[in-house]
Amino acid sequence: MLILPDMTSLLVSDAELIVTMKAPGHILHRDSIYVEDGVIKGVGGRGELVSRFGEPDEEIDARGMVALPGFYDMHTHIVMAGFRGLAADRSQVIYKVFWPLERSLDPDIAYRLALLGALEALKSGIVLVADHYFFMDSIARAVREAGLRGLLGHTYMDWKGPWVGDLEMKKAEEFLRRWRRDRLVTPVVAPHAPDTVSRENLVYLKELADRHGTLLHMHLAQSKAEFDDVRRRYGVTPVRFVSELGLLGQRTIVAHCNYADKEEVRILAHSGAIVAQCPSTYLLEGASFPAFDVWQLGGRIVIGTDAPCYNDNTDFFEEMRLMVYGQRFQHGRDDLWTAWDVLEMATRRPAEYIGVRGGVIAPGYRGDIVLVRLDRPHLRPLFDPYSNLVYAAEAGDVDTVIVAGRPVVRGGSHVSLDERRVIGAAEEAARELVERALASDPSLEELLGRILLG
Repeated sequence: MLILPDMTSLLVSDAELIVTMKAPGHILHRDSIYVEDGVIKGVGGRGELVSRFGEPDEEIDARGMVALPGFYDMHTHIVMAGFRGLAADRSQVIYKVFWPLERSLDPDIAYRLALLGALEALKSGIVLVADHYFFMDSIARAVREAGLRGLLGHTYMDWKGPWVGDLEMKKAEEFLRRWRRDRLVTPVVAPHAPDTVSRENLVYLKELADRHGTLLHMHLAQSKAEFDDVRRRYGVTPVRFVSELGLLGQRTIVAHCNYADKEEVRILAHSGAIVAQCPSTYLLEGASFPAFDVWQLGGRIVIGTDAPCYNDNTDFFEEMRLMVYGQRFQHGRDDLWTAWDVLEMATRRPAEYIGVRGGVIAPGYRGDIVLVRLDRPHLRPLFDPYSNLVYAAEAGDVDTVIVAGRPVVRGGSHVSLDERRVIGAAEEAARELVERALASDPSLEELLGRILLG
């Protein structure tokens, strides 16, 4: 377990490059970063920083590495790392695979799978996950134990899904109160989607978020089934429906929005809502997505990895380049976005949108820093660091991850978690979950096909 002691000082010294994300081209060479009490105090030469702030409690030698702000994964479900291999080559997996499996979840299984997902996220350079799921107390425990930041909400559904009704509403409200003063976990309100939550409870949950001064995080227009259901039930499409209810705004994260026409794209952009796009999911499904259209109209686009079982990994570098590849192919343009644009969506922009001083390496910003090794054949030569990070780097290149001024990954390994134990416990939990689900719903066996349970 990662123990969070009183804050201390940390010096990241002599990085080959510091990609500050302050502005395009603002890259420092062979400089250092001084962090104290979880906040960056200074950036500059090592000697100068030590002279100003004193000898640090801990120092990390960053020679041969590039330092950059950690990534904000703005829509994910880390428990679903335990579903790896069960989704990628199947259709309508939300309804046919995920919900039947999720009916067999319990707090312990959720915790063990969430710890695996949190570990995988950290080792990809992610410092914050915006997670929306059931058994959120278990997920929050795992996120905190791993030393990861979490923007977390207990999913609420009125119907259709695996966990629905009054008890889930009570859990969602209790979660808000229980975790509101945590150092790493920030609770949010999380209605599932407009096809699974009643009109009345969508309005209630928006009011709940307003009362608590927190964000609201929901799925929106993510599937044809949702689109058809909302239009049949209310006579309007999902984006128009939630807009008319007043749910769209600067304190709302909406994930996906794939089923949106041109007018709805304008609604999303002009509402100020934070639109989380998960490219690997859409490309695997063969679905288009509106990221560039919303962004071009001044909308607030961020990146999520979605469930780690869609493309069977959490690799934020891959997600960034798929954002570019997917939209260039969809629009038939080779001049759409730059590597800088996408790095902004991954770091400083989401921090700004959720109202925290992060995503930039500069004095006064959060000490959430990633060090990427540059001694890799695929990262040399190094003419354009932005391009190399977005188009060439991968999760395995991450050497060090610092969250709130504390190293949680060093040398590519977690500093306190026994990774083999985490993986083994998650493997057991995933198999137990599938066995339970098959026992309660034998029809799943035909759908899942040959899977290894022995």
